[in-house]
Amino acid sequence: MLRVLAVDDEVPALEELSYLLREDPRVGWVGGAGDAASALRDLSRMLTAGERLDAVFLDIRMPGLDGLDFTRLLAGFAAPPAVVFVTAHDDCAVAAYELGALDYLLKPVRRERLAEAVRRVAEAVERARAAGGVPGAG
Repeated sequence: MLRVLAVDDEVPALEELSYLLREDPRVGWVGGAGDAASALRDLSRMLTAGERLDAVFLDIRMPGLDGLDFTRLLAGFAAPPAVVFVTAHDDCAVAAYELGALDYLLKPVRRERLAEAVRRVAEAVERARAAGGVPGAG
């Protein structure tokens, strides 16, 4: 079962994304954060506690640290989670993929499209585990 973190500064969007992720049978745990700085703190706490995080589903445009900057910071982690952007802005897709994003979803999120992103995450996690690596690395 996947462990994922949803990050969005808009509460209704975060609640909807978290709900949809929880509805997917491949997702076993969903955490939520209202901004990228909180998400980094959550990720740090999880890693310190020995917990894994398979993926982060996050918005790009947020006050303070944005989703692209957050993803750049993840590159410094020994075992970074996979990143899926969930945003209303289609103009950042190239930058997102250049940073190694696994997928890029446009809001409003369609259940079927989110299921495809979760499938991609599950496959990436399985490949990484089979290779003895971690999702999002490489």
